[in-house]
Amino acid sequence: MSGLAERELRVDILYTGGTFGMADSGDGLLPRSGIGDEITALVAEFAAASGIAVEVRYAELDRVIDSANADPGTARRIAARVRMHLAKSAADGVIVVHGTDTMAYVGARMAFDLIDVPVPVVLTGAQIPLGLPGSDARDNLHLALDSIAAQPGPGTFIAFGTALHPAVRASKRSSDGYDGFVTLRKPTPPQAPPALPLSRVHTGETRSPVGLFTVFPGMDSDLLDAALRIYHGGVVLECYGAGTMPMHGDTAIEAVRRATGRGTPVVVITHCDSGAVDLSLYEPGRALLAAGAIGGGDMTREAALAKLSHLAGLDLSPGELCRWMTTNVLGELSDSSQSIHEH
Repeated sequence: MSGLAERELRVDILYTGGTFGMADSGDGLLPRSGIGDEITALVAEFAAASGIAVEVRYAELDRVIDSANADPGTARRIAARVRMHLAKSAADGVIVVHGTDTMAYVGARMAFDLIDVPVPVVLTGAQIPLGLPGSDARDNLHLALDSIAAQPGPGTFIAFGTALHPAVRASKRSSDGYDGFVTLRKPTPPQAPPALPLSRVHTGETRSPVGLFTVFPGMDSDLLDAALRIYHGGVVLECYGAGTMPMHGDTAIEAVRRATGRGTPVVVITHCDSGAVDLSLYEPGRALLAAGAIGGGDMTREAALAKLSHLAGLDLSPGELCRWMTTNVLGELSDSSQSIHEH
């Protein structure tokens, strides 16, 4: 970064809550607001150590939260704040301090909502709160600053532990380790990114709720049917292996067929950490395909849920939604792993 030492780094930092700024309330750790001075001091430490002057614009959400309380609108609200700050004045990048529990989900959704933002947006947080022994808050914030200074290009990332992860391929894999996140699958950004329609930014409850359902031995098909009715905007169906699930005769498949028939997209992904869905391989997969399900290739659960949620808000036709769901937009999907079903 020696070439960057002569210029000033302009960074927006948005604090949303999470373990990073928590304190013991007597009934467990709770997020606290008003930590701007502490973050400014950490930035000053980075500037002194790196030789890079850093101009920071700091802001907090109106109500900081434990990220376990993230709702369907959380990522949209954060994305809207990011856009608002960048519209006021240019920056080299944005850091979002967020809780780790839902960071991969929120980061993946922000990646699609902020697809046209020309600077890196980097989420970070901590496993141990700022100021407590062994806290990783300082190191993670410094990693986020260092990542922006290294100019990774536009996109949404997670900076944590010792690595920078693309948000559309990241997943939390440790509840206490300093390297709490992994890049679960290799990012595969397309050479010529397709022009995915931009969502109309809104922060209220979506009219098309989207959910995630994981199959398991002994699964009651009525439970799946209920999920498909509640999350009528679409369901990511996390299946075994290459895309199989308990058949229960035809009842589970019929639940999927009824859902797709009334316009609820069902996207099948694998619960495995490597490999992809191939709905043509086994009988249950072929039955899902015939029932109107969409193969989700090798998308992570976080990316699949984020992408489906983004697309569900665009009022696309079933065929268009299927086409975009199976198109690699941000590196969230390997082109060779796609299992496409045309409606």
